[in-house]
Amino acid sequence: MELIGKILIGLGLMLTGVLLLSNSLKQLGSRQFRMLATRFVSTRPRATLFGLCSGALMQSTSAALVILASLICAGLLSVAQAAAVLTGFSVGNCVLVFVVSLNLTVAVMFVVGLSGIGMYLARSERIKTFFGAGLGLGLIFFGIELMLDGVAPLRHKPWFAGAMAFSRDYSALAILAGAVLGFIAQSSTAVALVAIGLTHEEILKPQQAFLFMYGAAIGSTMFKVLLGSAFRGSSRQLVRFVNIFNCVGAALFIGLYYVEVYLNVPLVIALICAITADLDKQAAFAFLFFNVASAIIVTAVQAPLLRWLARSLPATEEESMARPKYLNEFEPQDPDTGLELVRLEQTRELEQISAFMSTARKNYAGPDLKVRHDAFKTLAREVSHAASALLAMPMEPATAHRHAFYQTRQALFAQLGDSAVAGVHAIEQARGFKSLEMLSEACLESVDFLLMYAVDGIRTDDEENRRMLLNLSSDQGPTMERLRKAYMDGDNLTTAQERGCLLDLTMLVEKIVWLIGRLMSLHLPADGGQDAQESGGPNANAMRRAK
Repeated sequence: MELIGKILIGLGLMLTGVLLLSNSLKQLGSRQFRMLATRFVSTRPRATLFGLCSGALMQSTSAALVILASLICAGLLSVAQAAAVLTGFSVGNCVLVFVVSLNLTVAVMFVVGLSGIGMYLARSERIKTFFGAGLGLGLIFFGIELMLDGVAPLRHKPWFAGAMAFSRDYSALAILAGAVLGFIAQSSTAVALVAIGLTHEEILKPQQAFLFMYGAAIGSTMFKVLLGSAFRGSSRQLVRFVNIFNCVGAALFIGLYYVEVYLNVPLVIALICAITADLDKQAAFAFLFFNVASAIIVTAVQAPLLRWLARSLPATEEESMARPKYLNEFEPQDPDTGLELVRLEQTRELEQISAFMSTARKNYAGPDLKVRHDAFKTLAREVSHAASALLAMPMEPATAHRHAFYQTRQALFAQLGDSAVAGVHAIEQARGFKSLEMLSEACLESVDFLLMYAVDGIRTDDEENRRMLLNLSSDQGPTMERLRKAYMDGDNLTTAQERGCLLDLTMLVEKIVWLIGRLMSLHLPADGGQDAQESGGPNANAMRRAK
């Protein structure tokens, strides 16, 4: 039992180290990865080189896949550019495998100890993340050592020796074991680390370790198939590209293995043995050759492959809604132009919020509310990123005030979007009660009218339009008056469910109306030249009058 315990704790610590290292590097590098990926991928060689360097640093293909998929949805990268980045990324992942193949036992003790102490003493979250990356790397080594301490005594057991001999005779078992562990660990790199450790103790023969790693590529592909179900359209093209990358490599190298072993043709195993006699490094070279060969093959056929993916997984309507239409023209040297582009995208955001209400109509046949809301959130995230990027630029005071205004408005859009979604759900729930059916339809028509009027007001910048909308959405306006009357009449409802539904409906609609009024007040010119920053927006006086 002690041996089993050592094996389990070693495997657990190693996988924890892989996860900690991956998460820490993702936190440190994902923002920079996102920013740099949009700048340095203009050509395939540059994209591949960027992916190679990023893979060596981030060590998480799944993290890169999610980030690149979001950039595709936002229209900031094409599928071809993202595929080139991931091709290089897979090769860059091999760096960790070569580091682990070195004998660094004493250094690992210092890394684990100093990183743990540093995480405890550090006050800055960023510094803690650096120490977390070091601790994760150390735990990988430490976990492998513990696992091997547990496995080593088993070599002298007759049953274990028999099992290893049996597995050598039936090579498919090594492939199957690698596939299972690859699916569980969600990473072929993690399985390669296990294979290197077992090869170091001569528990696995190099040929078994090779098959173990090839099987892991199949297992991690199965996990990415499940991951791909969360993506749509062009993003799914990228997931399928990664799966093809792994499957092509696995099929090729498993085929070469059987040709070499059964037909005595010197191929991969002979080449690796000629390069090094060190068993650890042989497994590391096998992992490297696997990824490099796969990268070369998919790069050679990338153009027709991407055309086939585009036909089989076309872009969705959600993607066109989520992609910025104007920010692609953004020039980082000109904050005034950037703000104008942000303004245009914010108009599109409000148009999408207005479209939420149409999903509640009985004859509606377009994208459902969740699809529209996801697209809105993606677009809003890109607009927020663009507005944040403007902060690094030198601005005139007037430009800085405009920037603060657009950031305030962006925060209101986020609140209004969430409230509109909740309002649609409340309207649909109220329809289930006969006593609230007419009120729910009235609320739908009122909010829909106010939102469409708000879109027109922002698009045309018509002050008279906005003033009229302020009156309609004010506390004394007809919409609020109708809601109050409906709530007061709620005493006539017979069940607690009806009264609760009425309360939710009136509160949400009132919140939506108030947010619309708040947005409209931000558009009115400040009275007396009052600074927008002092009063919470360019039009606090108008807002106070509306209240």
